[in-house]
Amino acid sequence: MKKLFAIFAAAAAILTIASCDKEDKKKDTTGGVDVCKEALVAYFPLNSAEDCVTLGEGISYDAIGGAGKFGTGARGGCYESTGGVSDQAFLKLNVPANFTTQFSSFTVSAWIFSNDFRGGIFTVGSTADGVDANWGALNLFLDGGDADAGAWLKGYFWNTNPSADWHGFYPSAQCVHRLTWEYVTMTYDATSSKVMLYLNGNKMFEQDVLLGDGKAAAGEVTLFPASSCYIGAFAQRMSGASAEEWLSYFSGKIDEVRIFNKGLSASEVMQLYKAEIAVTDGLDK
Repeated sequence: MKKLFAIFAAAAAILTIASCDKEDKKKDTTGGVDVCKEALVAYFPLNSAEDCVTLGEGISYDAIGGAGKFGTGARGGCYESTGGVSDQAFLKLNVPANFTTQFSSFTVSAWIFSNDFRGGIFTVGSTADGVDANWGALNLFLDGGDADAGAWLKGYFWNTNPSADWHGFYPSAQCVHRLTWEYVTMTYDATSSKVMLYLNGNKMFEQDVLLGDGKAAAGEVTLFPASSCYIGAFAQRMSGASAEEWLSYFSGKIDEVRIFNKGLSASEVMQLYKAEIAVTDGLDK
């Protein structure tokens, strides 16, 4: 009888461990990257329609279209477009209106494999009164370049502060290479009022964000409410708010998009990059 009880106890223990393992996997919303996870508000592994978003309140997969599809990424699946920068490829996400308004500071990061020199990486559009129709609320994208110097990595965000002389800020650095996986990051820190761009954990651009000539530092910014969110395309062009040709579609692959409600420091960005490298399966290490 004791022997039989021991067998049942062992079986129960195995089932309990298996159940805990399943729970642990369900709780992993960071893709195994713990850097600044307390500030991580959205994570898009982009593996498939069913496994597109694992963290982000109110955020969900909507549609993929044009030349866009799910392909093989830096880790598992990814968003991919085999078309050119003029092909209407996109991945659309549903986001709540308060998605962008929660960011007084922020960080946006992603793996990209670019076939060309243009295209939206991550863009959030807005139809709020006063928003610049050509740009939207928050963007990270490539815009121009050449084979020798690389593509221009650019960002954009719109601060609604009424005391500002200007509202749109657009950091840029010519640094991204074609046909190779690279990790791109944009940060804005309200304490220092600085916007930064990073490539593979290394700072490529730094700028003070001011409310105007001779005016104070921007401090905590307020972005316009979101109306749409796209990976691989510009939200404003997709919505018809802008027809600017430079708002082109991304040709290549985008993977592991992360959004933080904190402007990560330079050391934290490097830690994030190294942590991403450690868990990737599609890159040379």
